[in-house]
Amino acid sequence: MNRLVGVLAAAGLLAVTASAATAPVAVKASSRNEVTPSAAGEYVAWARSRRGRPQIHDVWAQRGTAAPFKVNARGTTGWGGGIDGSRLVYQQVRNGYRSGIRLFDLETHRRSRPAGVNTTRWEWGPTISGDWLLFARGVTYSSSRQQIVLRNLATGEQRVLDTLRNKRASLEPGQVNGDYAVWTRCGSVDCDVFRYEIAARTKTPMPRTGQVLYGPSVTVSGTTYYDRGNRGCGAGTELVKTTIDGATVVLYSFPGGQDVGATYAVLIPVRPPGRFTTTRIYFERVTCSGSRYDIFSLDDTEPAPPPIQP
Repeated sequence: MNRLVGVLAAAGLLAVTASAATAPVAVKASSRNEVTPSAAGEYVAWARSRRGRPQIHDVWAQRGTAAPFKVNARGTTGWGGGIDGSRLVYQQVRNGYRSGIRLFDLETHRRSRPAGVNTTRWEWGPTISGDWLLFARGVTYSSSRQQIVLRNLATGEQRVLDTLRNKRASLEPGQVNGDYAVWTRCGSVDCDVFRYEIAARTKTPMPRTGQVLYGPSVTVSGTTYYDRGNRGCGAGTELVKTTIDGATVVLYSFPGGQDVGATYAVLIPVRPPGRFTTTRIYFERVTCSGSRYDIFSLDDTEPAPPPIQP
């Protein structure tokens, strides 16, 4: 158990139970593969495999306990992305090879195309925060030129945060949230996670530990959540966080044979307001034997930072 969570719970100051704060909780776990989670407010979105076709996915969304609804258009497949307010961004694929990024209004169910984003190349892995859209361009498993791209949908400003020209290496976008964006860069052996501060235009690597780092997400304060482990599926996998000052904490160590894919960080209101902050980390839990994917979450609750004195 996280020592801080245990102390707060014992004192009656924590608005969530100790088990909810320290152990993964199933969010979407069925006989299908369920991947690419995102959430905001009452909404959660994810991709679910089709019956009898574990590699073919559709994007679904749900508001509270209401019935889930399909997001991607008829005749397409898709993967989830990110949510800002009632606006969902996701990847939609037609005919198996034409991939593009789409916006979906979770209230009106209307789809649209973000201006200046889609090309004849493979755009994928989008997340959104305000006017900023983070995504990858180039197919990681076959393209010799891959990019992590940050685009402002209001102004059209576009920044290429990382580029690779190596078919044995890969780039994978994480999450954009407020003034921060994160992604994974993998060589032929090792993977690293980077955090980018948009206003300052600075890039920071997460601490190297001799392990593989992957699957990052980020909060508006710059705290970065990611997975790390030894080479091979389910070999000493941990879900960790690194704060803006570089301090790193292990949140959960997974049993052997379990691994983690993408993560997505969401701020959750906590009572009493102002005393604590809770970040809910949605993630893909991978059962290595059989390659099963389910969506779980874990709450990270800690005291709120003191107010800035004038």
